[in-house]
Amino acid sequence: MPQADNTLKVIKPGRLIDGVHDSAMEGTAVAIQGKSIKWVGPVSQAEGLDSGGAARETLEFPGATLLAGLFDIHTHTNMPGDGRTGEEVNEGENDQQRLLRSAVNATAAVASGVTTMCDCGSWNRNGFALKEGLAMGVVEGPRVLVSGPPLTVTGGHLYYMGGEADGIDAVRSMTRSLIKQGADFIKIAASGGSTSTSDPYRASYSVPELTAIVEEAHNRGRSVLAHCRCTDAINSALDAGVDAILHCSFYDNDGTYRWDQKTADRLAESGTWLNPTMGLGRANRERLERLKSERGLTPDEEERLERSTASGARSLDQFSTLVKAGVRLVGGSDCGWSYYPFGDFQGEVLSLHEAGLSPIEAIRAGTLSPATALGIQDSIGTVEPGKEADLLVVNGDPSQDLAQLRDVAAVFKGGARVATNKERAALG
Repeated sequence: MPQADNTLKVIKPGRLIDGVHDSAMEGTAVAIQGKSIKWVGPVSQAEGLDSGGAARETLEFPGATLLAGLFDIHTHTNMPGDGRTGEEVNEGENDQQRLLRSAVNATAAVASGVTTMCDCGSWNRNGFALKEGLAMGVVEGPRVLVSGPPLTVTGGHLYYMGGEADGIDAVRSMTRSLIKQGADFIKIAASGGSTSTSDPYRASYSVPELTAIVEEAHNRGRSVLAHCRCTDAINSALDAGVDAILHCSFYDNDGTYRWDQKTADRLAESGTWLNPTMGLGRANRERLERLKSERGLTPDEEERLERSTASGARSLDQFSTLVKAGVRLVGGSDCGWSYYPFGDFQGEVLSLHEAGLSPIEAIRAGTLSPATALGIQDSIGTVEPGKEADLLVVNGDPSQDLAQLRDVAAVFKGGARVATNKERAALG
């Protein structure tokens, strides 16, 4: 197990976004010792702090902003983010290769400022093995919460990861088994998805099956996240009482997009967390636009760009309307999937701002909100005494220009400073 450094580190940023107040604060310092935040207060009082006999260190970031480390609620660490589908990765690689990739992805995530993330679906025991490796200190990365293989019907979305279960008794048994293995939360493929044997426009599980999963998970203090690519699946998930809905797309059974006011009202009234994953589509479009300027696009790529542009506009309009209705959004990139590699969760946070959240609200959606959705807000998500010293320093002021979240100056995970991607690149 890695040993914590007991040095009292006093961080003096230009401003602090603590996740509690609704604006950035100047003239505030933060002291961390061991793995925890010890003190937050006026810079003028920082020098009088008692280190308990331990060494002291002062870190000054005069033009920068200090905030809680980012929390990405939706990742797939086994996936490469190079455009290959899950089925291609399933057929072309083994678990050992996929686990090695998870280690690389975890390092890229923490170096970009993500200090906590959820692995929302990995093959067999890979997610659990990654978590164990992080705890042992043989892998560098964020704290990772894992679901293990998502629960899915036979042939359903992500079936190849090992979580197929049909019927009330079977889903109860699978949920219990995952918790026994160490699942921090439960992920359900409540509709189909990109998996070729599934149907993204139809609910996969019945409400009684979903309810059985939720009952078992909640009985053991685990949150439930449901992948929903159609309106029927969203309503089934709401009926069952899931904690968060991933994607949350309003599609009818025939594949037609249609805004559904009744479902929108239910989402707002329920307080269920919604993860739009709009950053994924944006990453795909940015890649295609870049290729277009470099070499031009093939007819297939032109068609994909056209489809993605149209679906992105629909998604933005949908979530902008939902924000006005009062839904609760939570940041999750879905990185590793499609052409969205690890290292830019900030892209998803920016998309939440584009949908109508203020910069401070978008930052909260990428820090405190995921922690709340997973029930661990008492330990992470804000900059407060007693919480884990998971901190991010960025140059500039993201409360005025949210894109500054990408300009990472320093990362701390559990009190230990982690090399940023810039620092790693400088070392070659």
